[in-house]
Amino acid sequence: MTKGDSSKHNSLKERYQELYDHLLDVECERQDFLNELRYLEAFVEYKKLSDEFAYFKKHARETYDDNMPFSTLTL
Repeated sequence: MTKGDSSKHNSLKERYQELYDHLLDVECERQDFLNELRYLEAFVEYKKLSDEFAYFKKHARETYDDNMPFSTLTL
């Protein structure tokens, strides 16, 4: 292996490690979101709001406000 190849190899290893670390962060966030979803589902059941949630899910529409950076769901 030449010096240039070794440098490329080390650079690729560094990039691989960066991507691997990022993937681990994404997976951790995904697990957090799944756990949050589990609590939300349990709360809906606990409060006996399943029918209201089904209605909202079926009839909600996405609205946009120029003053907000994201959309919201409303009936």
